Amino acid sequence: MLVCVLGGTGFIGGRLVDALVARGDQVTVISRDPARGDAQRQPGVKYRGYPADVDGFDAVINLAGEPVFGKRWNDAQKAKILESRVSITREIVEAIRDAKRPPKVLINGSAVGFYGDRGDEELPEGSAAGDDFLATVCQAWEAEAAKAPCRTVLFRTGVVLHPDGGALSQMMLPFKMGAGGPIGFGKQWFPWVHMDDEIGLLLWALDSEVAGPVNAVAPGVVRNSEFTKAFGKALHRPTLIPIPPIGLRIMLGEVSEMLTGSQRCIPKAAIDGGYTFKFPEVFAAMQDLVGKKKAPEMAHA
Repeated sequence: MLVCVLGGTGFIGGRLVDALVARGDQVTVISRDPARGDAQRQPGVKYRGYPADVDGFDAVINLAGEPVFGKRWNDAQKAKILESRVSITREIVEAIRDAKRPPKVLINGSAVGFYGDRGDEELPEGSAAGDDFLATVCQAWEAEAAKAPCRTVLFRTGVVLHPDGGALSQMMLPFKMGAGGPIGFGKQWFPWVHMDDEIGLLLWALDSEVAGPVNAVAPGVVRNSEFTKAFGKALHRPTLIPIPPIGLRIMLGEVSEMLTGSQRCIPKAAIDGGYTFKFPEVFAAMQDLVGKKKAPEMAHA
């Protein structure tokens, strides 16, 4: 399969590209710095710059956009987050329309932030949108993707867990020092997914006939306190020190709402579509990601 990936050098995109190549797909990455990609000389991968040209590809996967974490949100940063997602998606849709041989599927990144802060409400894909900043971004983002004249998947990702990046890498140091703990009272639901399942779900969405929104989260959704306990248990560290929401607000500003909000997301589309999760439960996932592996036993003569 000929696959075009935008955001193919990022935290998730880089691993997706590796998985596509490993199974024999021919991959082209659209990048703002194609020379950097060419320097890596990864077999089976080509790098191009913008504007995106999708003519002749079988599929397009768009994971591009300004990172949400890393900078405090002010009006300018919010505008950048919104515009980066909407403008790139609009460009892709226009390229699909203009293509002589257009792709058959567009998988467009989104996030469970679509739902906003919803307390204990279960949130399968048919649930209504929220009304906070990230929910507004996701709605605008998805609205552009939905205009594509092909099968379109709106890929709503939760918190992707991997020790080499994302939220888990930022939490690793305090937890290893025994200073980790729940955020506030820890009652908010925490929609997580192991990186292996994030990639697995992207490949499943590519190969299946699923269309519309897909919650890319593990079925074993837990409260923040349960996630914290699983993280500490895998590291053999205590998790007794709660993180006050006001402290997060002072450190991170408005972006802290991503960590204090509650989203009890259910991956109904994936389950109904036959996807089998490698890591449906949080402790097994954390043990795989950060747990200390036992040394292999010596063979007896």
